[in-house]
Amino acid sequence: MSEKLSALAHVPWHWEWVPEVQPDAADDDPWTARMVELFTEWTAEGLASARQSWPAEAEAEFPLTGEAVGHGVAGWLRERAAQLPAWSRLAWGAAFLDGEPRWAPVPVVVEFRRPDAEDPNYLLELMGAGGVEGDTRPPAVDYVTTLSGDGFRLFALGRTSDGAAYGRVGAALRLDVPQGGDTADIGVDVLMTTLVFEMGLMGVIGSGMEQLMQQIAEESVAPPGGGQARLGFFAPQGEVQS
Repeated sequence: MSEKLSALAHVPWHWEWVPEVQPDAADDDPWTARMVELFTEWTAEGLASARQSWPAEAEAEFPLTGEAVGHGVAGWLRERAAQLPAWSRLAWGAAFLDGEPRWAPVPVVVEFRRPDAEDPNYLLELMGAGGVEGDTRPPAVDYVTTLSGDGFRLFALGRTSDGAAYGRVGAALRLDVPQGGDTADIGVDVLMTTLVFEMGLMGVIGSGMEQLMQQIAEESVAPPGGGQARLGFFAPQGEVQS
């Protein structure tokens, strides 16, 4: 049993960013088309099984297709991303169990901000590491080290007003963005938040959040010789942006 629990705590994750919507973008832009391709592949087996169970005498045909699922997921993620302020982005993840996607999409709001204090410990209070209203027990906090800075992730179990359980998941990371030469590194605080409602997902979301932190740290590093990092930070120019 302990081996199974350990395997669940270290399931592989895949993380991507939801791109900004361009004003003149077509409905079938490349990102949406890729989402359709992904979810058509990921839902093929499950939809085939559900289709076989569809009553033969039913008047309507089986209503779901992988293409419809992909379009629905892409639209839902883009709608959520469009509601965020300019300094935030939406990441989505997929967790794999036995080589197959088990939980997807898992949305995480990622906020980029200039530090409010030199000491990054203020982020613990900002993220509710001491507990917030709705938590049923004190949050579990784990510290994380990345190649671009240190941070932490937290998990707290809560209940809605009607008694439904959920997991409050958060993470914070102080990035040290190198500027090259004699210029001091620029600090950027990254805050990540999401809620999860499925018990199985609650068991694996911690490792998923840590993997996202590591990916963000890697994408904050600019190419050798300067230029733009994958995440959008610049070096060795003066002002950091995202």
